[in-house]
Amino acid sequence: MKVAVVHDVFIEFGGAERVLLSLLKLYPRADVYIPLLASKWRNTLEATTKGKIISSLFNYIPLIHSASILLKPFLYVYWEQLDLTEYDLVLSSSHSFSSKSVITGPEALHVSYVHTPPRYLYAEYNETRALRHPFVKILLSPLLSWLRVRDFIGAQRPDVLVANSKTVQTRIKKYYRRESTVVYPPVDIPKKIPKRNPKYFLCVSRLSKQKGIDLAIRTCNKLKEPLMIVGAGSQGEYLRSIAGPTIRFKGWVPDERMHDVYAGAKALIYPSIEEDFGIVPVEAMAHGVPVIAYDSGALKESIVDGKTGVFFAVFTEQSLIQAMVRFTKTRFFSRAIVNQAKKFTKHLFEKNIQSLIDEKSK
Repeated sequence: MKVAVVHDVFIEFGGAERVLLSLLKLYPRADVYIPLLASKWRNTLEATTKGKIISSLFNYIPLIHSASILLKPFLYVYWEQLDLTEYDLVLSSSHSFSSKSVITGPEALHVSYVHTPPRYLYAEYNETRALRHPFVKILLSPLLSWLRVRDFIGAQRPDVLVANSKTVQTRIKKYYRRESTVVYPPVDIPKKIPKRNPKYFLCVSRLSKQKGIDLAIRTCNKLKEPLMIVGAGSQGEYLRSIAGPTIRFKGWVPDERMHDVYAGAKALIYPSIEEDFGIVPVEAMAHGVPVIAYDSGALKESIVDGKTGVFFAVFTEQSLIQAMVRFTKTRFFSRAIVNQAKKFTKHLFEKNIQSLIDEKSK
């Protein structure tokens, strides 16, 4: 069986890219199509697949990776001109736009793993500061409407849609009017974890507005609590400008060093807004670390309130402070926290995806 795996873009490493690597573990001889592929991640792909790795001419435009958001909505042109008729199975990994819209052969099976419908096309698009300006909204309204139509058409092409959470399953039903199957994304569960020595609160995240890290910083500033922030992103400079003396920025940390970072954490603070699934909270729980999370999106599908973490209901400093106080008064058991994380292993992801493919191939 000849297999192709297609993925929107691979410029930074996040949950969608973990899914991509797990799909390639299932099909290590698959050809991989990624229109925008940062050179620093090519070696990662080459170590995972024996198939061809095909990027696009867009990849060679100077500075395109730093301005990729401008190109993402128009990548459907690339996907629709691809000739994938030689493949028996096509797996698409879609989080920003377009890869699910590939055109396959009439006998091929196309399974699309949808991390979320594109945020900027639907209710969440106005999170981008420029798009909240009234003049810009009026100017871009026809373009966004047209792109929503293109996205809807593309979402009708896969034979099977897979959602990464029940929350995303609801969005798929709302925006695409299609049924989908939930398969939770794969999470690394360490076989052995370092002994815990809690000293600080922890944020692990891409530094973007949607992740809400500014709320964690302001709250820990007010409480004079130590907070370690792991990650990089567009808001890095701004977040450093509002950080007090108890806040430390570690930048990007390799996976093999994250075990020690988690070992020093009292709790993970995760104030993400409308999270699609949230791999980081499960990774924290896999290390026995409880989570203080904003009650939004899919987080209640993995975090058990009072057992593996606590939620705060309102996106304010006061609400987060109340959750942190509740956290200090709650007794958590590492074994129970780790056992909850084990419901989201790579093995379960690969087993569920393979079972779905086998069922639909009959």
